[in-house]
Amino acid sequence: MPKMFYGIILESARDGVILFHGENVWKRVVHELRLPSDTFQLFARYDAKLLFDICECMAHVLHEGTAETYLEFFGEDFVRYFVNFGFDKILRVAGRTLRDFLFAIDQLHDSNRFTFPQMDQPLFHVTEESQSGATLIYKSIRHGFARYAIGGLTAAAKTLFQEHIKMDIMHDWSTKEYAHIAFWVEFKNEGFQQRRITHFPTLPDLNGSTFFRVFPFSILMDSTLRIHCMGEKILSIFPEETPLIGRPLDQVFRLIRPDIHVEWDKILSYGRHIVFLMDNRLPLRVGSTGKIRLKGQMKYIQNKNMLWFLCHPVLGSADDMISAGLHLTDLNLFDSTSDLLITGIHQERAIELAIAKQHIFSVKLRESKGKLIEWRKKSERLLYSILPKHIALLLQSGVQPNFVCESHPLVTVLFAYMIDFKALSLQLTPADTIHYLNEIINKFDKIEDNYDVFKVETKADASYMIVAGLSDRLHLNSTKPESSSISSATDDNDEPEEEVAPSKNPLGLHQTEIIAYLALDLLDASAHIMNPITQKPFKVKFGFHSGTAVGGIVGKKNIQYCLFGDTVNMASRITTTGEVDRIHVSHAAYNYLAVDNRFNIEYRGEIEMKGKGSHPAYWLTGVAKRSSLNVINKSATELRCPFTGKSTID
Repeated sequence: MPKMFYGIILESARDGVILFHGENVWKRVVHELRLPSDTFQLFARYDAKLLFDICECMAHVLHEGTAETYLEFFGEDFVRYFVNFGFDKILRVAGRTLRDFLFAIDQLHDSNRFTFPQMDQPLFHVTEESQSGATLIYKSIRHGFARYAIGGLTAAAKTLFQEHIKMDIMHDWSTKEYAHIAFWVEFKNEGFQQRRITHFPTLPDLNGSTFFRVFPFSILMDSTLRIHCMGEKILSIFPEETPLIGRPLDQVFRLIRPDIHVEWDKILSYGRHIVFLMDNRLPLRVGSTGKIRLKGQMKYIQNKNMLWFLCHPVLGSADDMISAGLHLTDLNLFDSTSDLLITGIHQERAIELAIAKQHIFSVKLRESKGKLIEWRKKSERLLYSILPKHIALLLQSGVQPNFVCESHPLVTVLFAYMIDFKALSLQLTPADTIHYLNEIINKFDKIEDNYDVFKVETKADASYMIVAGLSDRLHLNSTKPESSSISSATDDNDEPEEEVAPSKNPLGLHQTEIIAYLALDLLDASAHIMNPITQKPFKVKFGFHSGTAVGGIVGKKNIQYCLFGDTVNMASRITTTGEVDRIHVSHAAYNYLAVDNRFNIEYRGEIEMKGKGSHPAYWLTGVAKRSSLNVINKSATELRCPFTGKSTID
């Protein structure tokens, strides 16, 4: 199983990288390691290997130092991060001097068991000392953190005691199960062998029964580590028929911390400054459902050559007390165990309520986010319906509308004019006029939506303008080139990827061919749009022309994408000079259609156009039978449009 630690370790590393190397370096690390998030939850647990991966990535990204260098850096920076969070008081009360701090490191770790209940804390233990330093034993189930420990202790000495220490590895007894290292910590050990002379008053001797009534959770052992006597509260949790007195300690209890063999010399060595933790091996009395865990300190009674384990039960909740078969009356009144337990019960209930509220909030947040995404997509679809998509993306990226201007080397513009709609509107109420106009435009829009074209405008006289050939561009042809790059409107990792819309031009047709197919479709549809006064189809003229044009957005309010140039004027002239229910084609557009001979086209002759002189013109009558792009109906030889599948035979 991977070795785990809390996210505060990784979050302090992230904070250190950003503070000393910049946010871009951390973003590079997140990208290189493909981290799911660029931050870490302080109280969540992560694989310890992740810290080593970050160290290696830092060395690779910065091209200086090694993974060990950054591991030590992260150890140093953890102290800064810890202090900035306001935890420096916890560190400062550990001792008056650096020597006291080294002896108290293990107790500091143990004091955080409520904040980090699943913490697999390392063991720090001073075995020898002199005026020039001390030997510090480090033991942990996680391998490879020696440099991290060196960095953290060095920073703590400098920050808390203004001491500059030097740490070296004296011995490494590590095995596959755990890291076991002896450090030599070099510093000016002024507290070594300093003893205050204190005169204690003579007190009367206490008998054993009084002693163990005062300390009901305590165990007295002889030099062979056999139980000589036990407090009455510990005795009461075991069955009466279970013999305890005289048995080896290791048969009754299992030593959890420190991780050492239960031997007299080792316990004496560790007992001065290490917190001991043990739980029962033998079953508890009937009515108890689990274990009891005892925590305390080993005291050596020199004149008796005995060890006294002065302890108390570790109880985090009412369930722990029930499991051990204890009650509040069993606990000492002179320590804080009962207060912590009762407070913990209230806090547990408060946390449960907070979690329930957080869950309700999360559900509502997800629902709100779903609605937000849905409305954003609706607004995008609306925007794409009134502007070419590449223009809409430019506006979403922050480009000002008035800076949007582009030149199109070739576009094909189609007009559709309803000759009798203006006269109709004079005979209908405004509401009916809007109704019939909507009916016409909606039918045309439904057909137009199948093609790779853009509807530029619709006028009140039911004139309809469509253009093909608006190319998507990544740069604006404007006076503000720094605003030309396109970026997505929103970057949200939690959103599902939008489905890619199918291509509207899968056959790769030329823009003029697209307009020709569309014009034939619109002509077919117009035969089914009835004039409510005459009860006959509306009279519609169609015409298109190909050429250059300039496009851009006009205005800051009610913005609209407009096309300008002679191509637009020529397309309008070719339409007005055409005939009802026929498609009029300019000579420029005819030249593009004639390349592949996919359509049936008739030459009309020279046509005089207002302000344009005489120009050759043509009629588009249908699709050529020999066109390889048509879809052949299996049951007939009917030719169909490759976009809509409708018949193109007159």
